[in-house]
Amino acid sequence: MPTLAEMLYAEIRKVRVIDVHSHVRQGEPCASSLRDILSYHYFTELAFSSGLAKEEMAADLPDDRMIPALVEAMARFDNTVQYGWLIDAARKLFDLADHKLTADNWRALNDTAARKLGADGWMDEVLRRANIEKVFLTNSFFEDLDGFDRERLVPCLRIDDLVFHLDQVVDQLSDRGGVSVSDTGSLKKALAAVVDYFVSHDARSAAISLPPGFTCRAVSDADAAPLLATALKGKELSPADGAALSAYVLYLIAENCRARRLPMQLMIGVIRGAYRHGVRQGTDIVSNRDSLEQYADLFNRFHDVTFTVSYLSTTMAHELLAYTWIFRNVVASGHWWYANVPGIIEADMRSRIEALPRTKMLGYYSDAYYVELALPKFDMYRGCLARVLAGQVEMKRLTEADALAVARCLLRDNAKAIFNV
Repeated sequence: MPTLAEMLYAEIRKVRVIDVHSHVRQGEPCASSLRDILSYHYFTELAFSSGLAKEEMAADLPDDRMIPALVEAMARFDNTVQYGWLIDAARKLFDLADHKLTADNWRALNDTAARKLGADGWMDEVLRRANIEKVFLTNSFFEDLDGFDRERLVPCLRIDDLVFHLDQVVDQLSDRGGVSVSDTGSLKKALAAVVDYFVSHDARSAAISLPPGFTCRAVSDADAAPLLATALKGKELSPADGAALSAYVLYLIAENCRARRLPMQLMIGVIRGAYRHGVRQGTDIVSNRDSLEQYADLFNRFHDVTFTVSYLSTTMAHELLAYTWIFRNVVASGHWWYANVPGIIEADMRSRIEALPRTKMLGYYSDAYYVELALPKFDMYRGCLARVLAGQVEMKRLTEADALAVARCLLRDNAKAIFNV
């Protein structure tokens, strides 16, 4: 007889998911080869850290050298959930019969993947098998948002470059905004034009990854004007002045989001480029020195903007729970990156379910670069969710019907309500 968790999982599996954050590209939502999938940074990071030389994963290596080297290295981390994602995807999408990827079976898998990945309608087939209705993208402000199915692939305005590297992208901002950015007034017009363009093309959120130590605070036009002028001349700002200009731009964008009822996704707590010797995308680590107190002014000042918040450090778990509990406009979102393993997910999920309104949580997002890897990641989360909810039912905190209502909120209903999709 199936366990309660297994019965809940079977029902949870029927919920059609909204994936609210990914790095899927509208022009290439699917992998083009098995190599694309194996090159996912989770796999190359673990291969490198467990002994594989970077040269064996180089972009210019032929498949028959790179893939077997990576497959051999994967044997050292076949205990991990990340390896489990790969095998789950290979079995469910590419007909792998084995439970390991080996020197003897990778070529057959490679051939099957090549045949299926090139087929018409493959993205729709993957999303059908994964039971995912919509996937949110991550779009730079200057991207063209025409020419793809925005019902399935939902645009999202990524604002990191505008906030932290304005001097480097000012020409692109001027082009997109239709106004030469030369002062605070023209900056406001250009940013408003960017947000308007995204909203007119069905964008449903703005998103940003915020570095350690960043503090949100209001900066006046008068104080920002000389900082902007210095930056636009190509002169370097002091760390304090750079932080002030970044806060100013962030608040300008938040004002535009408020005017257009656009939620903002905040991803907090990553130190970029900390490991100089790492593989591509494998140089960033967790910071434990952030506090949501740094964002309290943003949450208060823009109390009518919804902020969905993710963190990297588990030391912020209780703090995010408390802010979501108290702040009407703060929503706990997903299990990001280094926190994306069942042991951490289930502990965080259990606390959130026990403490927060079911409407104040976004359960999970894939963070995937190709839709193929959204399938195993969401299935992992469904298993976590089923086990945690089964525990709540067994403790008589929830009925089975209550548990499934919570699951629908976490996987679908809350995303539809928050992002108006």
